[in-house]
Amino acid sequence: MMSVSLQEQSLQTVREFVREELCEKNQLEKNAFQMTERVLVKKGQPCGFFFCIYGPRSVRLTAVWDLVRGSVFFYDSLGRRSGSYPNPVQVACSQN
Repeated sequence: MMSVSLQEQSLQTVREFVREELCEKNQLEKNAFQMTERVLVKKGQPCGFFFCIYGPRSVRLTAVWDLVRGSVFFYDSLGRRSGSYPNPVQVACSQN
């Protein structure tokens, strides 16, 4: 039971971290735009999360949290990788 709670807390921490990073890098107000997420599955097992913020003028900014590597990869509006963080939970906690 505690493991599930810890996983939910980690997901929420990463979710907030991704939103803040995408908005900051692209000069958007943090809660002004909708963010969606999808679970990524490989061979029937969850392997990551895909996050997408829908900005102004049909701009989409994305990030992928790779659960296997424990990293988050950020992509710009053209789909090019614009950065990454090796351990998003640890980075997010140290910023608070």
